[in-house]
Amino acid sequence: MNAAPPLLSVRDLSIEFPRPEDGTTRAVEGVDIEVDAGEIVCLVGESGCGKSVTVRSLFGLLPPPGRMVGGRVIFDGTDLATLDPARLRALCGASVGYVFQDPMTHLNPLLTAGAQIAEAIAGRPRWGRDPEVARRVEVLLQELGIGDPARVAQSYPHQLSGGMRQRVMIAMAIARRPRLLILDEPTTALDVTIQAQIIDLIRTIQRQTGCGLIFVTHDFGLVAELADRVYVMYAGQMVEQGRVEKIFARPQHPYTQGLIDCIIPLGGERPLLTIGGEVPDLRHLPAGCRFHPRCPRASARCRTELPEIACGAEGVVRCWHAGHGGLSPAVDVVGPTLAQTGPSHGRAAGSVAVQIAAVQKSFPARGGAFGGRAMVHAVNDVSLDLAPGEIFALVGESGSGKSSLGRLVVGLEPTTSGQIAIAGEDPARRLRTPGARPLAQMVFQDPYSSLNPRKLIRHALAQPLINHRICRPAETEARSIHLLDLMGLTPGADFLDRYPHELSGGQRQRVVLARALAAEPLVLVADEPVSSLDMSTRAQILGLLQRLRRDMGLAILLITHDLAVVGKMADRIGVMYLGRLFEVGPARAVIARPTHPYTRMLVSAVPVPDPALARTRTRVVMGGEPPSPVHLPTGCHLHPRCGNATAICAQVVPDWREVGPGHHVACHHHA
Repeated sequence: MNAAPPLLSVRDLSIEFPRPEDGTTRAVEGVDIEVDAGEIVCLVGESGCGKSVTVRSLFGLLPPPGRMVGGRVIFDGTDLATLDPARLRALCGASVGYVFQDPMTHLNPLLTAGAQIAEAIAGRPRWGRDPEVARRVEVLLQELGIGDPARVAQSYPHQLSGGMRQRVMIAMAIARRPRLLILDEPTTALDVTIQAQIIDLIRTIQRQTGCGLIFVTHDFGLVAELADRVYVMYAGQMVEQGRVEKIFARPQHPYTQGLIDCIIPLGGERPLLTIGGEVPDLRHLPAGCRFHPRCPRASARCRTELPEIACGAEGVVRCWHAGHGGLSPAVDVVGPTLAQTGPSHGRAAGSVAVQIAAVQKSFPARGGAFGGRAMVHAVNDVSLDLAPGEIFALVGESGSGKSSLGRLVVGLEPTTSGQIAIAGEDPARRLRTPGARPLAQMVFQDPYSSLNPRKLIRHALAQPLINHRICRPAETEARSIHLLDLMGLTPGADFLDRYPHELSGGQRQRVVLARALAAEPLVLVADEPVSSLDMSTRAQILGLLQRLRRDMGLAILLITHDLAVVGKMADRIGVMYLGRLFEVGPARAVIARPTHPYTRMLVSAVPVPDPALARTRTRVVMGGEPPSPVHLPTGCHLHPRCGNATAICAQVVPDWREVGPGHHVACHHHA
C-alpha cells in the first residue's frame, strides 16, 4: 500500500433492497475497498454476486428502491455523505467516469454517437458548431481503435455494432480525463483485438493521468492482464482480497480457485470446467458460509457459522478452510468431448445442412458525410457449407460481417447477390411464407433484451409453439416444460410463471435457447451467446450447445470473438475481415498453427491467465486501423495493415490455397 491516503476508501458498505412482500434483501454486506491513485483494482465474481450494485452505489447511481444502509465512502479526502445531490453530481461530472456493460441501454437512441461524446466533453450535443469539440470527438474515437471516426460519429447507436457502441461509451467516460474511472464489464461485447486495445488504453490513461481504476469483470483472464489488486465477491460479501500475483499463484478461498480453474485456456486438451450449482438467491441465503452448498471443502462448521474476514501473509480471506491446494469446486461440464461427437449423427456422410455460395450483402450508409448513395459492404463473396450436427465458428473483429452473415443465414435479411440454402430451401423466402416453420433460428448476445420484460416465461415459449403450429394450444404448457427441462432448468414448471428479471443471466440464456428450439429449426445461429456470462455459467451454456448438436443433429453457426471458446467447441473455424473469409479449417489446427497474418494477430490477442506472462509477452500487432466498410481497399483487404504486404497484395485478391487437411487460406504470403 502507498503511504499517501487512498484515492477511494470504502468501509463496511451495506446495501438493501425492500421486498414487495415483506422485509428487505441485503444485496451487499460489509464490503471494504481501497483504490490508490494510479492503481487498477479488479472486482471479480459471478453474476449476482453484487459487483455492479457495489460500484453503482459509490457515487449515488444505485437504482431505486435500493439504498445504502451502512458504511462510508471517502473520495479524494471527501466524505461523500456530507455532499448534497448537486455537489455530488458536480464532483462526479468532473472527477469520475463510469462505463457500463450494456451500452444500448445507456446511449440516447435519438442522438448520434458524436453528439453524445460532445455532450460529455462540453456539456452540449451541438458539436458540429464547435470545430475544437468536433476534433476532440474524432481523436477520442481514434484512440479507441475506430478506423473511420467520421462515419461512427455521424451514426446513431442502432447503426453501430455492439463493440462500436461500447467504445462510444468509453469515449464518453474518459472525455474529461477523470481521476477515478469505473468500468463495469466494459469489454464483454468486444472482440479480442479491441479488448487488447482497450486494456492498453486503460494502462495508458493510468500512466498519463495517475487516475485510479475499478474494473468489474467475471473474466479472470482479463484480471491477469490488468489488475494490481483483486477483490473477489460472492453472494454480496467480499471473500478474498490480495495482490494479483498472489491470487493467481496461491488462491486461498475455494471459490477463487474455482473461478481460476474455469478459465478456458487457448488450445490444449483440458475440458470445459464449471462450478456446480448457482449463486444463492439473496432473499434466501443459506446458513453459515454462503458458498458451502457448492464447496467440496465444506464441513459442519461451514453450514452453521459465517466465517469472519481474516488477514494473513497471503492476503485477506473469508473461509474456515482457506489455503492453496485444497479441493476445487470446478468440475467437468457434463457431456461428450468433441472427440466423441462428429458431424454425421446418423445422417449420410457429406450431407449439407447449410450451403452459402458467393454471398454478398450491402447496406446504404444513411446520412452523414457519405450522403445517400454510399454503401456499407458487410459481406463480400463468402462461400462455405455446414454439415448437420457441425459447429462452425465465425471469428473476427467487430464490424467484420459475422453478425450480418448470421442474419442472412436465418433469413432476417435478403442477400444482395449469391445464394443461401438450408436443406435446399431459401431461408428468407421460407420466413416470408405465412405459417411456415423457420429453417433457422437465432440466439442473440443479450438474453434480457431478447425477452419481453412484461411477459412471463410461459408466454415467451408458448408464442413460437402456437405461431408455428408445433402443437395445439392445450399442449403448450407440457411442451414448454419439456423444453425447459431439456435446457437444464429443472423442474421446468417452476420457471413458467417467472419474469425475465427474476432469472439469472445464464437462466435467461437457457430460456432464449428453449424458445429458439421451440420452432424445431434445422440450424441454430448463436451470435455471441456467452460473451455476457461469467466463466462458470459460460461453460454450462457451451456444454448445453454441445449436447444439442449431438442429440438433435443441429448445425450450429457460432459467432464469437473468444478464440478459447472456439478451440473447445467448434469443429471448424472461419476467420472474417471486412466481410471476407481469410482462413477456414479445423478449429484446433487453425488455433495451433494460424497461417494468415490476421489469424495470428487474433490468436496473439487472447488474454493469458498468468500475470507475469501477460505483461511481458509480445503480441502480433497490425499497423493502422480497420478501413471503412464503405471504401474497401483493393486487392487483399488487409494489405494496408499487414507487415507482409507487397505490391501484389494491393492489386490482386488472393486465391484459396490448401495448407493442410481441410485447412485453406487466402493469402499471397501465408506462413
